[in-house]
Amino acid sequence: MKNQKIGFWAYAVVAVLAIVCLGLYIANVNQPYYQDMNQSVVYVMIGALVCIAAALVLPAVSDNCVLKIVADIARVGAAALLILAGATFIGMRVESFGYIYGSNLELGNDAAFTAGNQAIWAIVIFVVTWVISVVSAFLPTGKKA
Repeated sequence: MKNQKIGFWAYAVVAVLAIVCLGLYIANVNQPYYQDMNQSVVYVMIGALVCIAAALVLPAVSDNCVLKIVADIARVGAAALLILAGATFIGMRVESFGYIYGSNLELGNDAAFTAGNQAIWAIVIFVVTWVISVVSAFLPTGKKA
């Protein structure tokens, strides 16, 4: 475990951030203001977590060339799935941001502002996760020589 290259550790960070993103998504869609769970986002996030697990485990299991290729594909796939899930979540929130922050319709509605602020933080964490996952997809993995 100590002899892992930087790509392994970067993808471990991506794994933690992806779990945090999933938790923030579930927390936000269960806010009294929203109540709009989109199951496809959860499924895409689970797919991303499976890809992340494959990217972390496969290089450690064997030096087989095929497994290394599958791990590389899983790293790119995980980044793509994280971006898809985050973009879907952003699409779910854009209109509500207009109502909450851009009009008087929700003025004085504390639940709306709490849910909106939480959604903004979730989106920020999603974007940070995207960037780290894309960068991590190009970092070397495996054990140090």
